[in-house]
Amino acid sequence: MDEGDVQAATTADREEILELITAEQADPSHAIPYLGEHRIGIEAELADLQPAWLGTARLARENGRLVGLALAEWDPEAGRAWIFGPWVAGASDDSWDRWSGALLGAVIEQLPAAVDDREICGDVANTRLARLAGDLGWAAGVVNHIFVADATAARSWPVDEAPLRPVTAADLPALRPLHDQEFPATYATADQLLTRATDGSWTVLVAEYDGVFAGYAAGHVQPDGDGFLSFLATTPEARGRGLGAALVAAVGRRLIETAPHANVNLTVEDTRAPARRLYERLGFRLEASLCAYRSRPSSR
Repeated sequence: MDEGDVQAATTADREEILELITAEQADPSHAIPYLGEHRIGIEAELADLQPAWLGTARLARENGRLVGLALAEWDPEAGRAWIFGPWVAGASDDSWDRWSGALLGAVIEQLPAAVDDREICGDVANTRLARLAGDLGWAAGVVNHIFVADATAARSWPVDEAPLRPVTAADLPALRPLHDQEFPATYATADQLLTRATDGSWTVLVAEYDGVFAGYAAGHVQPDGDGFLSFLATTPEARGRGLGAALVAAVGRRLIETAPHANVNLTVEDTRAPARRLYERLGFRLEASLCAYRSRPSSR
């Protein structure tokens, strides 16, 4: 393979890849929010990707030294792909301009034809990723904020203030439209939430008001050991009754109790001021702010 070409990764590259990712993740202006900052957590998160991450990784080398890489995960059912990277070592714009587009293109070439909705994501400080997305014509999403809470914050959370129960198949007719409205084209469908709750990999609780479905919250323990509250929504008729706080508290406590890092993380869109106020009132603290950039599929 010529020095100037993007290369497919091999098992011999694994250690060097992990070293570069760990170094780049320590800098918010280079980091990718799909992964954490610590080597052990990064390895665990990568091991959970489908297809296997090393097979999707594409590398850039200069004088034999690894200087850049990108990899991907995709869901054929949803037609979506999440591009991890590109990471290009150092602060040089020349290296970034040389390799970032080539690495991204090499990863996209692997995607099945049906996977035409692609996403890259970075901290708001990752301005060169934003520039790459702009050059490609990919649309910037709403800025999301990452909040985190631990057991100390959870001590002040409400307890048993609303009737909550595990999700069942009977909830799907009400759950699907609420989930699709609040989280359009997201990474997990309502049916997938039920499947994951049934197999025990996720916690999904439902709130009722006057005996009727009124909202839900869903979360799980991530491979890196953090708890993550993935989804929270209540029906318009049930809002203002404390159900959102009750759901956050109930699912959040379970995640804190089971997550190795004894915490719960979540993201909230910048435009959702009431939700941000709820999380802040419950003692969540702001960790980072990020922005995703998505291609626009030609047909969907």
